[in-house]
Amino acid sequence: MCTAESVQERLWRTVGFLREHQGIIDCHVVDFLWDNHWQKLLPSALREELEANAEEILKDLHTILSSNSSSAYKHLENFLTNAKQHSLSAFSGTTTLDEFLPESKASSVGLKVADFMTPKKMHEVKSAARLISWLCSQARKPTIVVDAGDGKGYLSSCLAFEHNLPVIGLEANADYQKSARNRVAKLKKKWKVPEREDNYKSLAVTVTSELRIGELSQDLFSTEQQQNFCLSGLHTCGDLAVNCLEIFTRDANVRFLCNIGCCYNLLTRFPLSHFLRNHGFTLSDKARMLACQSLNKIIAQETLPKDSLHFRALFEQMLKEKFPLRDFQQVGKVRSDNFIDYFKLCCDKMNLNYFYTDEELREKLTTYDRRRFDLFYVLRSSLAAAIEAVILLDRVLHLIEECEASEVNLVEIFQPEISPRCYALVAVKK
Repeated sequence: MCTAESVQERLWRTVGFLREHQGIIDCHVVDFLWDNHWQKLLPSALREELEANAEEILKDLHTILSSNSSSAYKHLENFLTNAKQHSLSAFSGTTTLDEFLPESKASSVGLKVADFMTPKKMHEVKSAARLISWLCSQARKPTIVVDAGDGKGYLSSCLAFEHNLPVIGLEANADYQKSARNRVAKLKKKWKVPEREDNYKSLAVTVTSELRIGELSQDLFSTEQQQNFCLSGLHTCGDLAVNCLEIFTRDANVRFLCNIGCCYNLLTRFPLSHFLRNHGFTLSDKARMLACQSLNKIIAQETLPKDSLHFRALFEQMLKEKFPLRDFQQVGKVRSDNFIDYFKLCCDKMNLNYFYTDEELREKLTTYDRRRFDLFYVLRSSLAAAIEAVILLDRVLHLIEECEASEVNLVEIFQPEISPRCYALVAVKK
């Protein structure tokens, strides 16, 4: 269980760490060349070590990133280790799903809601449903699950049919809601389990902090007994996660909360806790965008930045060299695996004449050292987990501040290499 003291202490240390690297987290990688991030933002000792060993480090990069043993590159190792120490994986207040839950029993009938799901989605749905089902089993009164941002109904249908729980799926996107209903209809036809067919209800609703869940449920699940509610959300984007927290703190009948947030770049409400607000800490839009990245994904997939990102940085430098006094709108997505074609597509999109010849572009590309960009990108990505830690710990602390009688936990619910946004904020009103 998380306590106010432990969360505040951890937050303050991580905030201090992020402030040390403010320039890196607040930069835009497409300005890497133009703003000379390599010289201006990296500590000199680390930069010199990388310059002297760039080829060898990149060759062994994924081993270096995934290894817990010491590395020959001490400054790089120190940077990566310090970043990891400020992630949630190093916070003693978190727990794994298996540690959090007692040994769970299997569903009473042999239904397995795996239809129409990717392996990633199946992993997420099964793990989230297991946790939510256990939470509901702890209630003394009947409990209805309300799934915020129901999407195509993956989680809600699993809860309704496999775990036999009454569920209300709330989804503002009409197309998603239609897909969810079609999927549920197919599942009903396949299984023919009439006693569970009425478990799932769907509403076209935009979830705001003022939503009154009790009123929504009255017409859907008629009962004379007062209900408990479990408010769930599997990868609730941006402020939707914040709205779910606000509903939990305001509505006494919402006894359980299981929220897995995502899309931190879409957040407009941060920080939430009095603690961070009183200290005047905030995150830039670029820092919140960075929080969406995953070093685990880079390690698992053994990937480095795509050519298009390198091309974008090159184009940005050339654009600002040629037109230093002009402001341009963002180029947006341009896809090409050839730099000359990429350059021309960008110019066409921006209504510009081709201000470099093909020969000049080839020369630019020949003299460009992509190794520095790759290394900087990885170093910056290693800070993402610390930013995510601040966002999620701020939410934990907000719940502790606003609901003193609640027990709040951070549960690592997914395997991070499969689903990078892997932490569930779980709260129970005592």
